[in-house]
Amino acid sequence: MKRTLLIILAAALCPLISAFAQPKIEVVDGTMLNFGDVFHGKKAEKIIKVRNAGSDTLRITDVRTQCGCTAAMMTDVDKRLGPNQTGQLSIAFDTHNYTGQVSKQVYISSNDTSNPKVTITFTTNIMDVLTFDPKMISFNDMKVDSAATRMVTVFNPSSKNPVKILSVESKNPLLKISFMKNELMPGEKTEMQAVFTPEKSGQFQGVVEITTDHPTDPKIDISFFAWVNRK
Repeated sequence: MKRTLLIILAAALCPLISAFAQPKIEVVDGTMLNFGDVFHGKKAEKIIKVRNAGSDTLRITDVRTQCGCTAAMMTDVDKRLGPNQTGQLSIAFDTHNYTGQVSKQVYISSNDTSNPKVTITFTTNIMDVLTFDPKMISFNDMKVDSAATRMVTVFNPSSKNPVKILSVESKNPLLKISFMKNELMPGEKTEMQAVFTPEKSGQFQGVVEITTDHPTDPKIDISFFAWVNRK
């Protein structure tokens, strides 16, 4: 009789226990991430951990990103997590079209009914090896055989690393470039002098190629434009 009652009681409790068994998604590193400083043109990458803090199997059904500049990937194994299991989410952000402070989002959908869509927000600071002000060397309304000079402020935005300018090459022989200083300490500025002496009228354009000792981005191109009047 007692055995029968226990069987009946267990059968009655099973649906209740099942009802309380729920998956629970948890982003171990938090949903607000800082990728730190990344040089322009490089990828900001981070692998974060996603854990099932619930008591039933967590199934991640979709991982999407805010835009095509960000890739977020999880393997099929990482998308199916038993209780207390941890998977990995790989995030890679392409910095080519960005500069300065950038914030983007990644969205994770799962069978966690209490939190079916988790939003991860990450920020990163996109830096140039050197910055130039102005960003283009421009000469307007010039006259033939009349030299003009433009000054460009060059800045090292790094808080840690000095940058040494190894060489500078103008692709136009009429444009001469020189630096007031060839090595910039972190946060230091100098001036770049550009002197253009046109021999004929018309429109001129090209680039100035600067080579540095920076291992990440050793070559930097600065655009050049000039308009020379006929008279």
